[in-house]
Amino acid sequence: MSRPSRVFLIDGSNAVYAVFGPWPETLKEQNRCAWDFISALNEWALSASELSIELVFDGFYRAIPAVNRQRLRVIFSDQDKADSIILERIRSLIYFKEKVTLVTRDRDLAEEARRENAKILDPQKFWNMISQP
Repeated sequence: MSRPSRVFLIDGSNAVYAVFGPWPETLKEQNRCAWDFISALNEWALSASELSIELVFDGFYRAIPAVNRQRLRVIFSDQDKADSIILERIRSLIYFKEKVTLVTRDRDLAEEARRENAKILDPQKFWNMISQP
């Protein structure tokens, strides 16, 4: 299998909120929004062999829908903030010459990612891109 040429790192809660917000009150509804997002990501990842996706959520592990783990990696930050994990992943990927695009609306995180040479993409634009037929 060839190595993907582009990595999309996604600020999970931030992106899901941007696409499906306002955020539902119940955990069940929040999870439904996240699972809809993950399912769409999985379909998109399966159709594009030149990319991989890393989706980082704040908080502890929760059961997620089945995904192709070679193309879509779902990470939970546990006690850390998702932002610190995202920045660590960007630095590592850039070091190994990967092309990285961060999907977030968090301005501070986006600015730090730009300093590391990652491209930034608004979650709604990303959603429009992956949900095209």
